[in-house]
Amino acid sequence: MGNPKKCLIVLSAIYVLAFIVNLIPSIMFPDATILPIHAVASGLLLVCMFGTCLLRNRVAKLLIMAILFASVTVFTLISFESYVYDIVLLDALFSIQYPLYILFVTPLFGLNYFLNVNPEYVALLVFFIAILLLVIHELAVTRFDRVKS
Repeated sequence: MGNPKKCLIVLSAIYVLAFIVNLIPSIMFPDATILPIHAVASGLLLVCMFGTCLLRNRVAKLLIMAILFASVTVFTLISFESYVYDIVLLDALFSIQYPLYILFVTPLFGLNYFLNVNPEYVALLVFFIAILLLVIHELAVTRFDRVKS
């Protein structure tokens, strides 16, 4: 299953690196320019998450589930934000979208180097990437269980 502590350390370090590199462009887009370094940092995080999925690491699965939740929440709330006003419950939900965006979409924002789309569509792209990674993780787990039996 791979060394879980080593996977966690590598995944955390690359996550922090991608977060730091992509923070300013994700907040200031479209005014900030996305450079190849942003795409490389996001790509490196994506490769690391892919590798930890193949190693069937539970931490990677938790991170992917958090990314799924955050990306769906951000995309949905941004889509409805301009149509719904003055509802207290929805205002509370709208206020949580920004931390979710910063924590889970920002590290992969460098992928926008290839697309140049609005942040809500980056959240949608991150959602599909997380689905793909979750499927890969589950396939690796079931495949290993079949081989082990």
